[in-house]
Amino acid sequence: MNVHLQPRSKPGFTLVELLLVVAILALLAALLLPVMSRAKPRAQRAACMNNQRQLYLLLQAHALDHDGAVPLGYRLGRKQFNTTIYVVPPGHGVLLGRLHSEGLLAEPGILYCPAERDPLRAFNTPENPWPPRTNGVSLQGGYGSNPVVDWAEADTPPHWPKLEALRPTAVLADIVGLPARVDSRHRDGVNATGNDGSVGWVKRARFNAALSQCTTLDAAWNPAQDEIWRALSAR
Repeated sequence: MNVHLQPRSKPGFTLVELLLVVAILALLAALLLPVMSRAKPRAQRAACMNNQRQLYLLLQAHALDHDGAVPLGYRLGRKQFNTTIYVVPPGHGVLLGRLHSEGLLAEPGILYCPAERDPLRAFNTPENPWPPRTNGVSLQGGYGSNPVVDWAEADTPPHWPKLEALRPTAVLADIVGLPARVDSRHRDGVNATGNDGSVGWVKRARFNAALSQCTTLDAAWNPAQDEIWRALSAR
C-alpha cells in the first residue's frame, strides 16, 4: 500500500508574533529618538568649538605677520556690527574676512557655525554666497569678534588691536548682537574663545539680561554689548 506523506508546512510568524515585533521596534525607536536628538546638537557644538580653535590659530598667524595685530573689532560705530567679513561697495575684506584677504584661510567653512539656521549667517547659501565678490553682495561671517576697535568704513582700523594686549578677554564667540542671533543656533548659550586659544561654553543666563536689551542694531546698545563680552571673557 502506498503511503502518501503530507508535506510539512513551513514555519512562519503568527499575527500576534508580528504585532509583538512591531511593538518592540516602536518601543526601541521611542527610546532612541531622544538620545539621537540630543546627539546632533552636541556634535554641532563640538564642531563649532573646533572652528573657533582653528580661527584662533589663524589670528595668531596674522599677528606674526603684522607686528602682533589682529583683525578684530566692529564697524560703523555699532558694536553689534562685528560679523561682516566682506563689504561692497567698495569691495574689501573686513574683520575676520582679512584672514581670507591675507591668504591665511584655506577652509572658509570654519568661519561659520554648523548649527546656524539663519541662511544670512550660514556658509555659502543663496543669501550669503561664498566666495567674496559673488553677486556683488556683502558677506556675513558666522562668528563675532571682540568689538574692541571701530573700523568705521575702512578695510583696516585706525589702530590695530594687538593680540597680546587683549588678555585675558575673549577674542571670538558665537554671534551675540541680538537675541535672535543666539536663538538661531545653540540657543542655551554660546561658545567663546579666550586669548589663550581655549574655547568654552557660556550659558545664556550669564549674559541674557544684557542681551535682552539689544532689541535693534543701534549704537545705544554698545554698553550692553560690552557687558556681554565681559561675561564671555569671564567664562
